[in-house]
Amino acid sequence: MHNESNFNPEGDSMLNPESRPDNYNRDDNYVTYSKTIEKCLPPSCFCERGELIKNGGFETLSVVPGQVFSDWSLGLSSEGINMSSTTDNVYEGNSAASIQTTVTPTAESRRLQLRQNVIVTPGCLYGLKFAERLVALGETGTDLPTLIVRIFYVSQGFAEYNLLNKAIQKTKIDRKYNLHHMAARLPVPCNVSGIIVQFEFFITDSGGTVWNLDGVSLRALSKISACCCKE
Repeated sequence: MHNESNFNPEGDSMLNPESRPDNYNRDDNYVTYSKTIEKCLPPSCFCERGELIKNGGFETLSVVPGQVFSDWSLGLSSEGINMSSTTDNVYEGNSAASIQTTVTPTAESRRLQLRQNVIVTPGCLYGLKFAERLVALGETGTDLPTLIVRIFYVSQGFAEYNLLNKAIQKTKIDRKYNLHHMAARLPVPCNVSGIIVQFEFFITDSGGTVWNLDGVSLRALSKISACCCKE
């Protein structure tokens, strides 16, 4: 479990040396600019200073048929698993997203994707923060309940490329929420202006599992786009 700390888009205080991206201080991606040089850079060279995820607390429901939360979309999902808004076991605010499996005679493998498209600045490095809690665990099979967290972009050829890909596996019920801070391994490529933040739940059980998600945040970790550092 991670201890909660300030999510600081201005620096790397949220990252310890072990969790820093390999290229975090490489000269080819990050250059120290004087204040004078910064003033000469165009606005497109500066990474965002604020929150990029919309409805990260899952406070607003969607008016679009088939979708549960505003600004979030459901990707691939199988039968026997669904998502709803809950006011119980909330990390912050008044509600959270709750993923639940329905009862079946035998253990079945179930899958659900929750994603959001985000417009970003090419060349910037991003960090993701979120809270999750396994509230209840049904009769499971041999596979552990797993949450795959991804930040990726789609090429013009419709191929998916990961900037972040982490797995969270559960062996028992959580007494309280776990707060996670994750940094992308690479900055967004210079020809990419949009990424996808995705949470994918894999649960094999005979029903009764409840896994909640709340407090999702995406912010830039870098100040200057790496694309403006290239000669």
